[in-house]
Amino acid sequence: MGSTLIKIIIEQINQYIRSVEEHSAQDFTGVAVKLGNIATAKFAGGDNVQLTNKVVVTLVNVDEESTLKNQTNSRLQNGQYIALQPVVHVNLYLLFTANFDEYETAINYLFRVLEFFQGKRVFKFKNAPVSGVNAKALEQAGEVELAAELHTLSFEQVNDLWGSLGGKQMPFVLYRLRLVPVQMEQIIGREGIITEIDLNIDLSV
Repeated sequence: MGSTLIKIIIEQINQYIRSVEEHSAQDFTGVAVKLGNIATAKFAGGDNVQLTNKVVVTLVNVDEESTLKNQTNSRLQNGQYIALQPVVHVNLYLLFTANFDEYETAINYLFRVLEFFQGKRVFKFKNAPVSGVNAKALEQAGEVELAAELHTLSFEQVNDLWGSLGGKQMPFVLYRLRLVPVQMEQIIGREGIITEIDLNIDLSV
């Protein structure tokens, strides 16, 4: 489900950019933001030309939200309560890299991303279809609500990040998406529902 959530957010960013860039003199194809591994881009020594002249969205880290650990999880299904493993809530760290040949263009699109998140910090995915995503994944995503936060790195952390990606530093911004639920669909127990109580108790015993 994680990639589904990211794709929906990317589609919303592209819709925003299209709305503000359609009258610009800039050559705009309609897809400015793309999911991909920035380490495979040409500037980083890779051969992925599809990432050229795009804002590339890369998942660079995942951590667990420890404050929500060990919560019970059960639901009603076919007249029975079924027990599942507790949901794990994680935070996704998304790197938005402006990978454009023209540096000025890169800065422009990077600020479009900043504008988008400034105007929309909470994401609800119900009724938010996106092409290439199956119906079941969309149904699961519809129950999710995420908060986006700008995550600032120190200069040392920036150097470590780009060193690990194997390329020279490009204009970028890092966002943390909080509270992504992760759940394995494996039932660990079932209990029937109590529908009536027998009050015919024999008190003569």
